[in-house]
Amino acid sequence: MWEAFSTGDIAGSPYTDLYPSVWSLWATESWWGTWKNVWFNYPTGQTWSPNTLIWGTLVIPLKPYVSIGILYNFSLLANRLLTCLSFYMAGCSWNKKHGTGLLWMIVLGMNPMLHGFAVEGIIEGTQLWPIGFWFWAYRNNLRSWNILFGCLTIVSNWYWSVVWMLTLWILRPSDLKYWRWMLTSILFCSPWILHFYFIQDDSLSLSPEMYRAMGFQFDIPNPNYMTPSNPFAQSNYIGWVLSFATLYVLRHSKDMIVKRPSSFDGMVFLTYGAILCVGFSWMQYVPVIGSMRFPYRMYILVLMGIAILLSDLHSRHQSSLAYLVLIEFILLSPIDVVIPTSPAEYPEYVSTIDGPILELPGLLTRAPGEIDPSRPRMKRIMYYQTHHSQPSAWALSFNGLNTVSDCFSGTSILDPKATAVERSVPLQQECWKNVHTVVIHNNNTKLNAWLQSMGFHEQSADGLPHIWSRP
Repeated sequence: MWEAFSTGDIAGSPYTDLYPSVWSLWATESWWGTWKNVWFNYPTGQTWSPNTLIWGTLVIPLKPYVSIGILYNFSLLANRLLTCLSFYMAGCSWNKKHGTGLLWMIVLGMNPMLHGFAVEGIIEGTQLWPIGFWFWAYRNNLRSWNILFGCLTIVSNWYWSVVWMLTLWILRPSDLKYWRWMLTSILFCSPWILHFYFIQDDSLSLSPEMYRAMGFQFDIPNPNYMTPSNPFAQSNYIGWVLSFATLYVLRHSKDMIVKRPSSFDGMVFLTYGAILCVGFSWMQYVPVIGSMRFPYRMYILVLMGIAILLSDLHSRHQSSLAYLVLIEFILLSPIDVVIPTSPAEYPEYVSTIDGPILELPGLLTRAPGEIDPSRPRMKRIMYYQTHHSQPSAWALSFNGLNTVSDCFSGTSILDPKATAVERSVPLQQECWKNVHTVVIHNNNTKLNAWLQSMGFHEQSADGLPHIWSRP
């Protein structure tokens, strides 16, 4: 990621979620007061829940002075550093040992799944630090901090909110004081929760096979240095060191579960996480849990259980174990060690856009979890918008939370990545009345006569892209 800071590029792979995350950081400002996405599905806009609410709000005063790409890099770095700090503090507060803090920091704050989120550009996935700080506040019986970090957990990530609630359920199932504090956090964030709930009314469901594919993978992955760079960085890597250390602790402390309540808690965490992260088909029918399309993320509960089980070791042994785990994560994890960088520059034509725009080829509708060949186009459809600041006629699915409007499906006639069925959809003239500029990024001319009939004039005929606009 240091390469991104030195070159001015953006840290992350351009093929999946990076540019949407950068765009979300930029667009959060307009979400406040509207509670919707005003930049797409022009002119009506569409419902939207920003995944960058915390950092998108904090960077608002800096946007006139610092590029959105640099602000994204700093937000990502802050997430990684705060997550490490928070779990170091949480581990130390668990039993007042430096070694426990160090072990928790590496196991929970530097694991391959979080690093994979950084590689893919899933910035909200790297935002685990509210749970770490909540854990610290919980162990120190700090009511105000407990409520605050509960609120930040809710607005940071839907998956981590579920982890947060399960954590209290495991640790204090009958302690009303802590449940009152959690309820207070939920009440404070109830407008956000209701907003997020209602935008999923027409959400897309996954097939059982796809749901399972998004769960824990029972295989031994090849180390990152033995494989080509992979931008699709799904990982549940636990590793040999943690696995053997956990088995050793359990085998040599048979009475530990009975005599030490913390060890019982660790086993419950591990068991819950092992069940929830697999992606069993029956889980899709469980309220709340069934709405999480990527069950593999629940493996963070497995790591929490392991961290708690290893917390009774001597502090010096924990420190040595932590360094061994870190070395293994670097060498044997399937996730690329070095976060790739993606271009941050804008092409010249972006500066000429002065009205509602439609970039073609555009979006294809794919279920969450499926490879979407149109995903790299988010660079020009979303990221370039952070420069020209003009609304787009496209409607977005936001990872399947909403179905996409088929108003411009007919433009798939010039999409080399579309299926034969998608290319057969007819064009709909009534959809184009609010479009001012059409930018075509390939040499297919099937739309030319259609655009001319609707009053568009070609501004550039040589080279790519071809730009058509209305007077």
